[in-house]
Amino acid sequence: MELLVSLLISGLLVPLIWTTIQGSIQFFEATTWQAQLQRDFDRLTALLESEAQDACLFGTNAGPGDCSEPPPDCSAADNQLRMRVTLFDANNVPTGEDAVITYSRDDNNDLRRTGPTILADGRLDPANTTANDQLVMRGVKAFSVSPNDDCSTATIQIKASPLAPNTFTATPGLGKPVTRTIAVRTGSRPLSRSPQQ
Repeated sequence: MELLVSLLISGLLVPLIWTTIQGSIQFFEATTWQAQLQRDFDRLTALLESEAQDACLFGTNAGPGDCSEPPPDCSAADNQLRMRVTLFDANNVPTGEDAVITYSRDDNNDLRRTGPTILADGRLDPANTTANDQLVMRGVKAFSVSPNDDCSTATIQIKASPLAPNTFTATPGLGKPVTRTIAVRTGSRPLSRSPQQ
């Protein structure tokens, strides 16, 4: 009789325990993804703000004009960000040349960067101004940019969602796309830049 009762109780508890374990795994995956997404957004924000400090103009579907010229009309929203930046030599003196950095989303939902390579000391490489399609962030479902009328600020909206395969994406309330807004402002065009400390 005791054996029958224990088998009956075990038969009821095992599915309950299994369901609890599955829910815990799904919750852990969702929490891990949300933390990773927050880190990705933080890194992207830091990168955009850092590069915006070297920028003199923002644009969207066409390269922004020369830094020494009055800004063009650049208020049209689009799905890419273009920054006109000043290049510096190894002594942090402007080279007299500018380059364009472009951020755009590709067909694989990856945010990519094209423009000068970033050197170990944080400078943009004046010798390599066309490093193409550098991966910045995965899982980007939407990327839109709205510069202001004088090209000095831009508002960027990014929508990111979980990358497959994630088992938690089928769970209601977990793994939904997240939209973030990043506002960037150009730095003033410096005559020289102080060394990083």
